[in-house]
Amino acid sequence: MSNICSILACPVCGGELTREGGSLLCRQTEKIHTYDVSREGYVSLLPPGKGRNSRSGDESAMIRSRSAFLESGAYDNISDSIGVLIDRFAPRHAVGALTVIDSGCGEGYHSLRIAKKSCELSSDHIMLAAFDASKAGAAHGAKAGARAGLSPKDGVGAEWDRDILVSFMTGNIFSLPVKAGCADAVVSMFAPLALDEMSRVLADDGIVVVAASGEDHLYEMREIIYNDVIKKAPSPKMGDGFTEVCRETVRYKTHLRDSDTIMALFGMTPFCHKAPREGAERLRERKELTVTVHTELFVYRKL
Repeated sequence: MSNICSILACPVCGGELTREGGSLLCRQTEKIHTYDVSREGYVSLLPPGKGRNSRSGDESAMIRSRSAFLESGAYDNISDSIGVLIDRFAPRHAVGALTVIDSGCGEGYHSLRIAKKSCELSSDHIMLAAFDASKAGAAHGAKAGARAGLSPKDGVGAEWDRDILVSFMTGNIFSLPVKAGCADAVVSMFAPLALDEMSRVLADDGIVVVAASGEDHLYEMREIIYNDVIKKAPSPKMGDGFTEVCRETVRYKTHLRDSDTIMALFGMTPFCHKAPREGAERLRERKELTVTVHTELFVYRKL
C-alpha cells in the first residue's frame, strides 16, 4: 500500500498531512490546517499569501487546447524519452520504489505517461506527485489519472495498492508542499526552473530532468506567424548545486492533418498570446501543416 501523504508537507507550517474523510489535515499546531479534496480528485496546496504563477484569463481554454493536441500522440516521444532517462539515471533509495515530482505539470498528460514508462522499464513502484499553479490543469490531470487507473478515484491521499500512483495538486513550484529529500527525480517540462526547491526536495544523488524547446521547434509554424524567425538554442542555468550527466535531442516531424489540430497546437503555445494578428490569421487559413518537433532533454545530478 502507498499513500502520497508520505511525502507531502503542510504549505502553511510544514507539518505532516494525513487523509481524514474528504480532506488532508495537518495537526502540527493548535490550529488544524485543512485542505479539501476536490470532486475531481486533486487538492489545492497553494500557500496562502505566496505568489502564484501568473495565469492568463483564458487558462481553461489553453488547457482544452493542450489536451486536444496532446491526445493525438504527437508529443508522446518526449514524455517517453523522459521516462527512459529517469530509469537510467535516478537513484533507488528504497527497494522497488521511485519517487518523482513533476514541477509544473500543466494538464497532466505527460505526468501520466512518464510514470507509466518509468514503471514499464524498471518494474519498480512509481509514486509521482504532479504540481501546477493551475486548478484547471490539476482537475484535468486528476480526472485523467482516475480514468487510466493511475490515480485513486477517491482523490489525493487515498490508500493505493497498484504499481503506479500519480497524484495531482495545485502548488507553487518555488515553495513545494513536500518534505525535504523525498524525491529521486524532479521533472521540469517547458517550465521555470525553481533551483533552490529542486535541490531541497531531492534526495542525495537525485536528478533533475529538464525539457526545453530546441532552436527548430515548430519552426514551420513560426515561419507562418512571424516575418522574422529567431533561432535560439536552450541552455538551462542550473548553478553550482547540479552537474550535467546527460543531454539528448528529441527531433522528428509530425503532420497536422486539419485546421483544428493546427489551432489546438497554436493555442497551447506562447505564440497564441504573442503572435501578430495577421500571423495568426495566416496560420488559421492552413488546412494542414508538417512541423518539426525539436526538444532538448538535460539530466542534472544533485551534488
